[in-house]
Amino acid sequence: MKVFRNKKEIIGIHIQKFNQDVTPITRDSEALQVLTLKHKKGVSIKPHTHIPKKRTTASLQECLVVRKGKVKIDLYTPNKKWLASVPIKAGEAFLFVSGGHAITMLEDSEIFEIKNGPFMNDKVNL
Repeated sequence: MKVFRNKKEIIGIHIQKFNQDVTPITRDSEALQVLTLKHKKGVSIKPHTHIPKKRTTASLQECLVVRKGKVKIDLYTPNKKWLASVPIKAGEAFLFVSGGHAITMLEDSEIFEIKNGPFMNDKVNL
């Protein structure tokens, strides 16, 4: 896992491999909770549900999971300055925590985009 920062602020997290068992990627306070799960055959997670609780977030976070292909992510600080370019390949993920981003397909790609909802048309170009 590689964390991209602007000073102390986390801009993004590149998830490249899975550690054994359950590994939290984000802090408990983040709007999007991301964990990796890696278990051996035969391990079971007991049936469960979650108690409904009101959750309020002020930020939108996104997680891209590249299923096929390769993409390049450009990261920008909250004040719209370029921070880094990060190639992401099949089997890897990237979590956008703050700031801005651009995505370029380097190969034909299939990507899961996961973000906290509900959906709002709030995109602003940098």
